[in-house]
Amino acid sequence: MHRATMARTMPVREEPGGHGRTLIDALCATILAVGVYWLANDGSFMFFNYHLHLAVSFLEGRLHIANPPSWLTEFAFANGKPYVYFDPFPAVFLLPFASAWGLDVNLARVSIGVGSVNVGLIRLVLGQLGVARSTANWATLLFGVGTVHFYAAQYGNTWMLGHLLAIAALTLAWLEATRDANPFLLGLFCALAGTSRGPALLGTPVFLFLALRRRPRFSTLFEFGLPLALTAIALGFYNHARFGDPLDNGYLHANQALLNPEHGSFSWRYLGKNLYQYFGLLPGLQATWPYLTVDDHGLSLLATTPAVLLLLRPGWSDRARDARLLGWLAIAGCVAVQGVYMIYFWDGWRQFGSRYTLDYAPFLIVALALRNDPRAGSRRWLFPALVLVSVAVNVWGVWFWHTQRP
Repeated sequence: MHRATMARTMPVREEPGGHGRTLIDALCATILAVGVYWLANDGSFMFFNYHLHLAVSFLEGRLHIANPPSWLTEFAFANGKPYVYFDPFPAVFLLPFASAWGLDVNLARVSIGVGSVNVGLIRLVLGQLGVARSTANWATLLFGVGTVHFYAAQYGNTWMLGHLLAIAALTLAWLEATRDANPFLLGLFCALAGTSRGPALLGTPVFLFLALRRRPRFSTLFEFGLPLALTAIALGFYNHARFGDPLDNGYLHANQALLNPEHGSFSWRYLGKNLYQYFGLLPGLQATWPYLTVDDHGLSLLATTPAVLLLLRPGWSDRARDARLLGWLAIAGCVAVQGVYMIYFWDGWRQFGSRYTLDYAPFLIVALALRNDPRAGSRRWLFPALVLVSVAVNVWGVWFWHTQRP
């Protein structure tokens, strides 16, 4: 077989003998995440549960929310009926819970479970990449407690659950892409990510590229696109049943009605504000305890996760197969998703950190792990040091949000 063909068809695999260690590490990471997220949560019932109300409505044969409680106000209205305009997969995911417990389901508890599984899945992906075990574990710690995934998982409202499910789908896609790269499964995971958080879909061409690289034929494109096309058709029927237009999900109309963005939902005029929001926003200072403060806009990605700065290091792992290619693809996925948020009018609001960055978190962790895998001449202490700084920031942030925010 020609060498180029071998390189194209050979899957990424972890180092020999590492599979058992990866499974053990992933299981331990999941269990530890459950404990950390559970202890961090304050035990309150999460009333911001739009997707749960939507799941109950589905079970009762309705697409609209009947008699929504007064604290749920973000709806798109058609013919006098309130409709949830957020991406629908979280409601589908909640159907078994809603069937068993109705509106008594606490989304915070569900989010703790999903977030904890995400941590274990990330560890499996990093093991599959073939980076050093230490790198994989440090990167898993960074993801689980050193990014706003920590805040999202332990807090767990309807918006956070959408982010967490998108992360789960994207991480499963990475796991499949670095193993067998089955195009149908990759397309399915991308569809689940996109129906959890629409912008997450912008990173999915990465997985199509990897599927085609493994099997460069038309059938790969067809199999990848099939679940995406079926999902698009289903969403078209869903939109038409609610708003009379298969292309109208109610989101932009609701934005205009509720928040009235000055330049519309998307505009280059928001670029300067968003550059500051995502890369420059730091904690405020005050003369009294706790001295550092966070307002409703939260902190920038660089403030909550300073380990991101290590993407600027030169080179890639010399032990992980295709490290350079996969690293640049992961960065491309980050840029694609973040790009749409740079021209979006809203920043997420009522958050510790910029939660929209969660929509490409698996790409970010893959890139950081491949960039910071120990190699000759590298300062190995830099990655663990900045991981610990990131963990400290996010532990402080969760504490601050629970104890200092009104």
